[in-house]
Amino acid sequence: MDPIAIILFVGLAVIAVVMVYTRTATNIIVADNKCNDAWKSVELQLRERGELVAQLEEMMGANHEAFLALRDARAEVDAAMDAEKRPEDVMVVSDELTATLRQIFSVVERSTALMTNPDLVAHLSEIANAENRIGKAREEYNDRAREYNNMVTGFPGEKVAGFRYRPRKKLEPRESSDGERELPWAKF
Repeated sequence: MDPIAIILFVGLAVIAVVMVYTRTATNIIVADNKCNDAWKSVELQLRERGELVAQLEEMMGANHEAFLALRDARAEVDAAMDAEKRPEDVMVVSDELTATLRQIFSVVERSTALMTNPDLVAHLSEIANAENRIGKAREEYNDRAREYNNMVTGFPGEKVAGFRYRPRKKLEPRESSDGERELPWAKF
């Protein structure tokens, strides 16, 4: 075979490998950025819910055990976000706050005096909507994480990602002891 043809063939092969590597690396970086953006959206929703919960604490001003637990759970979520913990760690404490909110909703449902307060019912509805938005943002993050994980665990992404890009964990909601995953929104 002609030496020029061999050099040309090797040169084209090198160019093809560089193009595949560059394209794969770019796709991984874009997917990583999408995951980061989706997490920021989850954080935004968590902060908005935190503000609503703080307002609920002010409205209730109760020293009932459930309300004290609510304050503590909200503080844990705020601390986890401020410490910039991993998304899955933040969501663990967020799920604890959701479980505490479930208890608060239960307390309010049993109290006729509380259920007849239109401001409280409206505020609880806002919290319910915030929980729904968190769920949607979590689903969006999970979709982005799945796409990213497919890139960094498949070929050639696995070779390109190396040690810098690791698969991300999905933000699965923790099931409560009674099997519920959502707050009892229907009553508000």
